[in-house]
Amino acid sequence: MDVFAAATAPFAVAIGLTLAIALIELVGLLVGIQPSAAIDTALPDLHVDVDVPHVDVGHIELSPLSHTLTWLSFGRVPALVILILMAASFGLIGFIEQEFLRRSFGFMLDPWIASIPAAVGAVFATRHGGRLLGRIMPKEETDAVSTAAFVGRVATVFRGQASAGRPAEAKLSDVHGKTHYLLVEPEEANQVFAEGSEVVIIRQEGSIYRAITRLKPVG
Repeated sequence: MDVFAAATAPFAVAIGLTLAIALIELVGLLVGIQPSAAIDTALPDLHVDVDVPHVDVGHIELSPLSHTLTWLSFGRVPALVILILMAASFGLIGFIEQEFLRRSFGFMLDPWIASIPAAVGAVFATRHGGRLLGRIMPKEETDAVSTAAFVGRVATVFRGQASAGRPAEAKLSDVHGKTHYLLVEPEEANQVFAEGSEVVIIRQEGSIYRAITRLKPVG
């Protein structure tokens, strides 16, 4: 099969993009620059894990963007790894799909039509590949430090209403001004955090952050 044929053009571009990203990262490491770290810094951190056993997922209210990014394994592995997985799996699935059709039926699909099942397959391959890599890749020490630093900081509930057993999505800014998104739940069983509530993070329990209502200064 001609790799550069019109029928496989989108997939050749995807594989080329994968190699280009890998090359840029390699060159960056040689000169002391990490493009992957720059991308992760630019993106908001997602501290949401919808696979926590003791949490009723149906009661977790997340924004569509957070749902999508978390589902795709953003936050488990560096963003650049997700992009590489997406591009590489799209290219490989597309090539395999077109080659199978050529060998079995003697024709190949229009590249844009062939891109649809390749894109769907790439999304699922990225999700599962990211989850697998997230289990085996060592966590950076800076991640642990930043997560621990959330304790004592003020977060704002911006989607949903948090109550006992029903976490809601909140956001906070760290000492560097970077925004982090996380799930908060009241420490007290009878507390309720409405949208817009400012709460103080007091501890972490799995992927859930326990919080109390922020006391307003008197006067």
